[in-house]
Amino acid sequence: MARPIIGSLSSIVLVLILAWSIGTIAVRGYNTRKWTVGGDKGWSFGVAGWENDKPIQAGDMLVFKYKPGAHNVVVVDVVGYMECKVPDGAKVYSTGNDSFEMPGGKAYYICSIPGHCEKGMRIGIPPR
Repeated sequence: MARPIIGSLSSIVLVLILAWSIGTIAVRGYNTRKWTVGGDKGWSFGVAGWENDKPIQAGDMLVFKYKPGAHNVVVVDVVGYMECKVPDGAKVYSTGNDSFEMPGGKAYYICSIPGHCEKGMRIGIPPR
């Protein structure tokens, strides 16, 4: 008795889709990068602009390294970035080693300690 062609074709298609999915996940993980914001200097005064020449992409990790208690990190919108203002209810990160995965769109980060954002502790990353 002959095997049905449709059942075999379905199995082949399923295997191909599964292999493609695994390959896509592996490539995405391989291509992501970890960026220490500010480089060797870390998250500190005058870091604004550090991001300008970096090919930061969605899925990359941003790592903010700083002395706990001296600074913090807050994810803000463009208004918060431009005006150095923390939106109501925003989470303030303060571990000294905070990591964020880059979203697919723009991303803005500031230090909310009074005067720090104004002294250049802010970055704005456009989508790439």
